[in-house]
Amino acid sequence: MLGIELYDTRESVEELNLPIVGEEPEIIKYRTKNGNELSVTFENDKVVYMENDWLLKDDGSEPLFTNFIFGKTSIAEIRNEFGTNGFTYSNRLVSNTNTHLVTFNCFEFDTNKNEVLVTITGITIEEKDQVNENNISEKLKLLAIIIADRKYLDEIWGKEKVFDGDYKKINL
Repeated sequence: MLGIELYDTRESVEELNLPIVGEEPEIIKYRTKNGNELSVTFENDKVVYMENDWLLKDDGSEPLFTNFIFGKTSIAEIRNEFGTNGFTYSNRLVSNTNTHLVTFNCFEFDTNKNEVLVTITGITIEEKDQVNENNISEKLKLLAIIIADRKYLDEIWGKEKVFDGDYKKINL
């Protein structure tokens, strides 16, 4: 994302020419040029987690990674693109925010770098009564994209996972 890759140094990330909107000892949050947010998490001064969040504005619908479109691309389209539903962390099956019901689908890259792409899709709380098992995969729209080290995700979300029956690693 923006030329940052997992395991890059903190020093190289700090060279990004973007406004910082939040900072903690292990996290820097930037405002991207299209108005969204990019959070970068470090462990031992190396990038282990990057999250690009859509702030729900039409002019910010282009994520920093993939050709998917925030607010438009459905989980059905993501599954179709990758040929799998990937896997999910057991404690991340469905979550609530103040405004959305969200799901987390994880896809391992077919590399030796231990990288995972996480797509966060959701529906607004108001839409939840319009969703059923026949249309849910079309209704869940992309809200955020994460690229993270699998070991780091296992640390923060737990090691227990649920894998799709057609699970496979992905290539981009």
